Amino acid sequence: MDLDRDIAVRAGRLYADLMNQGKQIELNDCFIAASAIVSDINLIVTRDTDHFGRIEGIKALTPEDFEEIL
Repeated sequence: MDLDRDIAVRAGRLYADLMNQGKQIELNDCFIAASAIVSDINLIVTRDTDHFGRIEGIKALTPEDFEEIL
C-alpha cells in the first residue's frame, strides 16, 4: 500500500489526538494504524500492543496471542 493523502491526514489526526490526551505514541505507529484503518483492518499483530491499544478501533495482539486464536 502506498502512502496517500488520506492515510497521512488520518495519521496526523491520530498523533494529535493521542498527544492531546497524554497518550502520545511514535508517529510511525500512527502511520501504521492509519493505513490499517483506511484499509478497514482493525487487528494489528505487534509486540507493541501498548501503543496500538491506545487507538480507538484497533485491536492489538502479540504474535503469540494471534497464534492462539488461529
